[in-house]
Amino acid sequence: MRSSRLVAILMELSRDSRTSVSRLAERHEVSTRTIQRDIAALHDLGVPVWTRTGPTGGVGLVEGWRSPLTGMSSSELRALVIGETASRDLGMQVDFEVARLKLLSVPTARDGEVEPARERFLVDKSRWFGSSGRPEALPAVARALWSGRRLTICYERRGDDRATVSRLVDPLGLVLKGDNWYLVAAHGSHPRTYRLSRITGCVIHDEPSVRPSGFSLEEYWTRSREEFESSIHTLPVRLLIPEGSVEHLTSSVPGPGTRHAVDTARRYGGLLEIDLTMEKHSIALAQLLGVPEVEVLEPAALRRDLHLRAAAIADRNRAGDPGSVVSPTSSG
Repeated sequence: MRSSRLVAILMELSRDSRTSVSRLAERHEVSTRTIQRDIAALHDLGVPVWTRTGPTGGVGLVEGWRSPLTGMSSSELRALVIGETASRDLGMQVDFEVARLKLLSVPTARDGEVEPARERFLVDKSRWFGSSGRPEALPAVARALWSGRRLTICYERRGDDRATVSRLVDPLGLVLKGDNWYLVAAHGSHPRTYRLSRITGCVIHDEPSVRPSGFSLEEYWTRSREEFESSIHTLPVRLLIPEGSVEHLTSSVPGPGTRHAVDTARRYGGLLEIDLTMEKHSIALAQLLGVPEVEVLEPAALRRDLHLRAAAIADRNRAGDPGSVVSPTSSG
């Protein structure tokens, strides 16, 4: 998972005085853009990572700085690995802050280069207007997971009836995907995924949980995520976009499939011809409206509807006196 990769990168930078983004990407089997985001995340934690371009460039740590990971308690290291958002939801915010302070307190050859960053840049991961919506069952599920005990959950199934079922499960792991928590647990020896917001009650048993031999949470989640994404991405689409619109495309249509499609796109000057599989027609239409200068080559129905939707928006926002357009809320 990403947090584990951050710790691994930090340890590598502590061992090697200099490396490169491409070498880190190859070692961790991710894209160079992902490594660049990881480096930015380390900066947010207060780690003094430097990057330089050119023949003498690369990635490294500020001279004299040494990783304090070996001086952290197990709970502090665990909090650092799972990240700030997960630590806050699991009641480990103090452990995370102590771990971050230890990162910031390490002396460097040029003292004063780390701490000012905390005073100039702040990462606030909480959402506007309301709480983070932590599921009520999260603390109990986490206790069962840490202590290795079985759990009975009352789970609200999807569907029109939204029936609640009871399941005796062996907790295997917790996953935070975006703002949503998921429990991976074995039911009848088969790992399954449960969304915590649909767990309406749970009971922790004294009986120890059973973990399948060779089970890997990361491998299971990666495989499940790919299977889920494949099941909902069924619409083949061919696009033509300028290179400057790539970030808008990956933001509007997130996921590894889009990044792979961009990496393997056919290039014509400053244009990219991209083949990717998107969700159903209505969702693809809404997503592509946020991509500047996009042209849909296939399918024809999506191209037609994108034209009609964009034309209608352009007509509603044409230059002129907005007062000449009747407001939907005006009377008469």
